[in-house]
Amino acid sequence: MIGPSQRFRCIALDAVGTLIFAEPSVSIAYSEIGRRYGSSQSAEQVKSQFAESMRRADELSVARFGEPNRTSEEHERDFWQQVVRDVLPDVREPQACIAELFEHFARPESWRCFDDVGRTVTSLEERGYRVLIASNFDARLDRVCDGLPELRDVRCRVISSLVGYRKTHPGFYVAVARFAECDPSELLMVGDDLVNDVESAQAAGIAAVHLRREFVVPPLSGTPDAKVKDNRLKAELRTLADLLEWLP
Repeated sequence: MIGPSQRFRCIALDAVGTLIFAEPSVSIAYSEIGRRYGSSQSAEQVKSQFAESMRRADELSVARFGEPNRTSEEHERDFWQQVVRDVLPDVREPQACIAELFEHFARPESWRCFDDVGRTVTSLEERGYRVLIASNFDARLDRVCDGLPELRDVRCRVISSLVGYRKTHPGFYVAVARFAECDPSELLMVGDDLVNDVESAQAAGIAAVHLRREFVVPPLSGTPDAKVKDNRLKAELRTLADLLEWLP
């Protein structure tokens, strides 16, 4: 593999899907916890309804803030309450169910790091890169990261509900550059979501790499100039560890 021609100082890593994943999965957790409150929704039903409910995020943001992809801690709590009502419409005690689910995903033991996370983060820092986490989670992410040995030492965390913007709002990436304390041209974003983590970062003038854990993708190829042009990296990784071979 070859590396890009420019030198990055800071590496921003998405959280869910890039560094961590829910164990059990979100749909299974919703189904199992919902069942304790009288729901009959299966994990498959939850998964289908969950995707539909998430698509309403912009609508709820516009109603509260007047534009999409704005957020706050209060808004995130209200949003997740609505998600639970959408995916578990038959629970007998909705508020109790909502509270248990919200707490479930705040606990570190509900999450796992991918196998390559610890060694990749450590290696990046040893090579002089500043590593930060840039996520559309809410303040619960601090508790989750603090409880995961691979991430507890990554103290710089840009969390959407605390900066007021969600990806894909350009304000989120302004906050990322501010927290990173570097010029956007010195910052590289890495994430599994093509729109949120790659295209929106590029639109904000930040280079980005797409992590596609679910696919086996070919090694990065081409000339360095083809890889970095106007901060638009056309690169894909199949594991986070591949980043170590690609960066200078």
